[in-house]
Amino acid sequence: MSNLSRAAQQTTDNLLNLGKAVQSGSLMAEAKAITPIQAKALKLMKVAVVRNESEERPALDAEHVVFTRRPAFVASFLYGFFDAVSPMGSEFMTQTFGSTMAILKKAGTAKGEAASEEKFMEEVIARALGQVKSWKPSPPQKEVQEKQRGLLDEPVNGIGIPDHIRRALSKSARDLEKMTESMLKDIQKDSEPVNAVEMIVEGVPGEVIAGQWIPLPIAGVRINSARVRRIVVKLARRGVGCSKALVILNALNAASSKNA
Repeated sequence: MSNLSRAAQQTTDNLLNLGKAVQSGSLMAEAKAITPIQAKALKLMKVAVVRNESEERPALDAEHVVFTRRPAFVASFLYGFFDAVSPMGSEFMTQTFGSTMAILKKAGTAKGEAASEEKFMEEVIARALGQVKSWKPSPPQKEVQEKQRGLLDEPVNGIGIPDHIRRALSKSARDLEKMTESMLKDIQKDSEPVNAVEMIVEGVPGEVIAGQWIPLPIAGVRINSARVRRIVVKLARRGVGCSKALVILNALNAASSKNA
């Protein structure tokens, strides 16, 4: 099975599981409040999820504003959706970002009128499943991926990357998710402030929360595929988790490519 086929199968499984969580009500039941990680991810993507126009502060710098009666529910879905499609890579996320936001904006209005968020979430998932099925990366993207893989074989400061780190970097997003699943559940369930340690990686500021490095937005720092790969290598050497950072960075890279 090719890498693309594995990514497509994993993404399909992720989307179907997300759809089940929406239909069963479990996603809404768990979404008590927008978590710190979700808030940072939305800010990086320039997305605001608010109840009505009176909540202006989070929407000031946003390019996409979703009005909804249940902000935590929609924010949880958005974060889960981009996490689900992340195995397909930044090019795919670029293609799905605009259409996803356009659909979710129908979930509510500035006046907070009733609307079915679940209906539009299911529409987002159905559209994404169709895109996964027909997806073919463009030739330039394949070349970029080859260059990224080549970085793992190049010495850094004259030192080659050890095999165990190379194997760790080659793990699928599903394996990384399993390794951090219990930790992330604890973070999301905790409504109290999370202790964080500041860490700058490849010029990108961030915070280490419960062993996971979370990037923070900063003007003038461009996120591209090459920088993401270098960040992964450096975090692996420091023994810091990066699975959730990859979701945020890939989404930011996708949004930047969309606006370019």
